[in-house]
Amino acid sequence: MDSLFSLEYLIQQLNTKPIAGNTRSSIEKFLEILDKPKINLNELKKLSNQGVPDDIKGLRSLVWKLLLGYLPTDRTKWNSTIKTNIEIYEQFCNDLIKSKLQKQMTESNEYEDQEIQQSKKQDHPLSKSLQSIWKSFFDDQVIWEEVEKDTVRTRAELSFFVSPTQIPNKYPVYFRTQCRRERRLAKDYEHRHYDVLTRILFIYAKLNPAIRYVQGMNELLAPLYYVFYSDTNELFLQSVESDAFFCFTILMSDAKDSFLRALDDSQDGIKSKMNNLNTLLRIHEIEIWDNLQKQGIHPQFYSLRWIMLYLTQEFELHSVFILWDSLLSHSNKNEYLLFLCLSIIKELKPSLLQDDFTDIMEGLQQVGKIQVEKILQIASQIYQHN
Repeated sequence: MDSLFSLEYLIQQLNTKPIAGNTRSSIEKFLEILDKPKINLNELKKLSNQGVPDDIKGLRSLVWKLLLGYLPTDRTKWNSTIKTNIEIYEQFCNDLIKSKLQKQMTESNEYEDQEIQQSKKQDHPLSKSLQSIWKSFFDDQVIWEEVEKDTVRTRAELSFFVSPTQIPNKYPVYFRTQCRRERRLAKDYEHRHYDVLTRILFIYAKLNPAIRYVQGMNELLAPLYYVFYSDTNELFLQSVESDAFFCFTILMSDAKDSFLRALDDSQDGIKSKMNNLNTLLRIHEIEIWDNLQKQGIHPQFYSLRWIMLYLTQEFELHSVFILWDSLLSHSNKNEYLLFLCLSIIKELKPSLLQDDFTDIMEGLQQVGKIQVEKILQIASQIYQHN
């Protein structure tokens, strides 16, 4: 039987930091739930829906992993789960980043017949054969470059993602050194946070060829990675990248339909979600809905990015954390997300009824000044009575 995962690193912070009364009480409630051998997930969801305090480093990281179902509710299994997934992710990296070209051109197999050995010798960079190792290499390089083009710009208002990571890198970096030659040649090259995002998203793309990588996925990964990297637990610091990969994969099981063009017109696609938001608006705020119709402002003009990227681009990162504390505590995230979007629109009601087309559009595209606590309050009220 595995040993019980220790919460001492959280308890010690609570006992040594000056924390205000209400916040301290909230943290104590979280620790009371987390300190049980078997976590009551329903209790954790109710508490998380009200927000996870920032004062204790690692608390939000642990809570999110539980809300996403990455960590089991049985606390005795946390250590083994983390260690197993580190090994699985490392195997993914070795299999998918140390490319076929790198491995098969250097490895010989005494059991290969002469035809296969001759085929290897004849394979070359200009080969158009679908079986060509070179073609596979170049296809992978295209994916890597597509991903890296976005990851270098992730949350550009922050220096975090372009800064060097303090966690030693133990995973293959073959494609990065090929695709960013200028950095490979630099003597002072340092492994940066967006390198980690790139690797995670590349592995995801390779394991999910039906969706691959779509622009914007980096923005869904960023909050997870940032929160996990900010943890202080020794075991979790060893597993930041693998934890982020698996939690992102779980999150994408809910979000991926919005990224698949083939599903755009289906009931699970992005068009259907925008129409559902429009229906909610008509039900709860007919006056706003009617005015937007008259102004010719369609849902896709403002809600496409909100829904696809789970509001990550509308608010500063810390506000996204607060929104996600609530969002991740709901089993049906896509449904609850629409109520968050509806709450944003309700908060903008005066301007949406009085302004002209240009000002309305500007307001809908710049909602970051709205207090997220107010959004959550409104969303909770509507959602409970829906």
